[in-house]
Amino acid sequence: MKRSSCSQCNRPSSVCYCHTIKRINNHWPVHILQHPHESKHAIGTANIVKLSLAKCKLQVGEDFSCESLAIDHQAVLIYPGEGAGSLESLSTHTSQAQAQVAQIHQVKTLIFLDASWRKSYRMLMESPYLQALPKIALHPTQVSRYQIRKSKYPHSLSTLEAVVHTLANLEQDEEKYLPLLQSMDWMIEKQIELMGEDVFKRNYGE
Repeated sequence: MKRSSCSQCNRPSSVCYCHTIKRINNHWPVHILQHPHESKHAIGTANIVKLSLAKCKLQVGEDFSCESLAIDHQAVLIYPGEGAGSLESLSTHTSQAQAQVAQIHQVKTLIFLDASWRKSYRMLMESPYLQALPKIALHPTQVSRYQIRKSKYPHSLSTLEAVVHTLANLEQDEEKYLPLLQSMDWMIEKQIELMGEDVFKRNYGE
């Protein structure tokens, strides 16, 4: 018998996380470009972002041109590399009130690539449009909370964490986007419960 699943989060009903979702009105629009392989991961984080943010588009594919993206606003790509700027270069304001006023004129679409490092690089190399966009590199100091994936980079973030880090810094409001992290934490905790503590420790360490 096929298990029933939620039509929103696409998770089995027993681990549906929709009750944890809080809708948030983000000032800066988010556009996530997701590799098809990533869309098949049941515990991916991009869908939580899509369900949580009022201004968010999730697009699945590998080859993205300007026409296929159909972005109305000036856009920046959140991706590291030579020549990438900092978040401070997008918003240099010292107070939250100043930032909110200035964002009326400065707001840009923030593009994130949801894929492994290897696949995201290929997505970038196959799209002249993405290569031509201004790039912003993140420099997080915290360790990722995404406990059920391994990465050789100590400060590598999940897509959700990258979005939260970016929006919280641009809007100078750390509290506003905490619900996204809490939804991700709930999903991870349920996944660890399903696999069992011993299996989790054996595969992902303490």
